[in-house]
Amino acid sequence: MKLEVRGLVKVFPAPFFSGGAPLRVLDGLDLEAGAGVTGLGGANGSGKTTLFRTLAGVIEADGGAILLDGKPASSGRLRELAAYCPPNPRSFYFRLSALENLRFFGALAGLPAAQALERAGRLADRLNLSRADLERRFDRLSEGNMQKVSLIRTFSRRAPLLLLDEPFRGLDGLACTGLLGLIAEAGRSAVALLTSHSRELMTAAAQRALRMDRGLVLPGRPQ
Repeated sequence: MKLEVRGLVKVFPAPFFSGGAPLRVLDGLDLEAGAGVTGLGGANGSGKTTLFRTLAGVIEADGGAILLDGKPASSGRLRELAAYCPPNPRSFYFRLSALENLRFFGALAGLPAAQALERAGRLADRLNLSRADLERRFDRLSEGNMQKVSLIRTFSRRAPLLLLDEPFRGLDGLACTGLLGLIAEAGRSAVALLTSHSRELMTAAAQRALRMDRGLVLPGRPQ
């Protein structure tokens, strides 16, 4: 699959009563990516998370176009085709176990329960997450283990568009090694985009690296 982003714009209104101007987070951004792993660097506030949320269909752009294999993709289509790992685990049900969460979100993605649980077990092994932690209530997991569950949910979908926003956040060394392997395997067929504040991990994971600044992907050759 090929991803093309043309002139993407996203503007957030100023906070009520602030008297400030609307915030233009994506300012006519252009990006092309095919199968493989592309890293996106940039300072906090450069627009990386907003770009990922837009590509995942979580929010809608205010201008520009997103094309998949040359065809315009609506937010609904993006939600079908993209697997998004956000930089925090707020979207889980904290009173359910990790495994119950994964079974639920697997069902939303169209996975039968048995298949969702089988994939969860295999991915947990790759990410150094124990069976006991899989069965633990989500709000009793450590931050790093919450991140592992979020990654399991993302990779379980085997989606053609993979969006990983700070995926190494909070992970131990064994889990980082396992995640690098999962990213490499996914990149053989999927369009994979990732962000990381670790230059070392970005270099290890990505085949090319681009940089964002003020809502744009900077021109020039990939680093």
